[in-house]
Amino acid sequence: MRNQQGFAAILILALLPILVSGLFLVAAMMGFLQLDLAMKHTCRSEGLQGQEKVRPHLEKLLSLNSKAIKLKVQWGKALTQRKMAYSAQNPYLITLAEARVLQVQTWRLALDAQQKQLIQQSNLQLQRSHSSTRTQLYRAHRENQTRLNFLTIKTQIENEPIPRLAVRPDFPDTAPTYSPEPDFEVRQALAQRWQYRIALRPPLSNFLKADFGFEKACAVTLTKGPLRWKTQITKGRYSLKSVW
Repeated sequence: MRNQQGFAAILILALLPILVSGLFLVAAMMGFLQLDLAMKHTCRSEGLQGQEKVRPHLEKLLSLNSKAIKLKVQWGKALTQRKMAYSAQNPYLITLAEARVLQVQTWRLALDAQQKQLIQQSNLQLQRSHSSTRTQLYRAHRENQTRLNFLTIKTQIENEPIPRLAVRPDFPDTAPTYSPEPDFEVRQALAQRWQYRIALRPPLSNFLKADFGFEKACAVTLTKGPLRWKTQITKGRYSLKSVW
């Protein structure tokens, strides 16, 4: 009996470092999950805010399509009237027709400038949001890194392309109508991608050899709702495994 008790005590003592290391490993991984959640929350929050600022510009740009169509019709009529005036060789009608052509062309140029300004403002906002998200991701990593006493985590934030407002003119002209590009939600997405490299610190690394790598991503875009455009978290170009 004494031999059995002694053997059990020796076995427990032998396994104790492994058991303790396992508990510390579980605690360390819980800390990593908190870091991962903080990174994804930061990425999504910044992306949602950025797209919410772009949304009014997109809605305004598309709402101008009816005006663009109206002016294009007026432009065609003005050119036809001018042609008829010159054919009639009537100086008075020619003067009126030329004035009308100039008036409609001025309206079209003003609309064209307004459309381009909306696109430029959207692209600038997307650029700012993309840069701000990267900065906030680095900050979230630094703030949460201090909680992980038993892990060494190296985070590499990849250089994802900065999106531009995913619209295109329906025809090459002054003040054209605009439509969302094919695969709009993917092209419009504010996306970030980062990699973790995780290793245990001593003394845990003396008992458990652990070296892991993970790739994570998040993407936020705009999507057409029943009544208006809305922001939406999406998988973008990434697999669901890396996004979620």
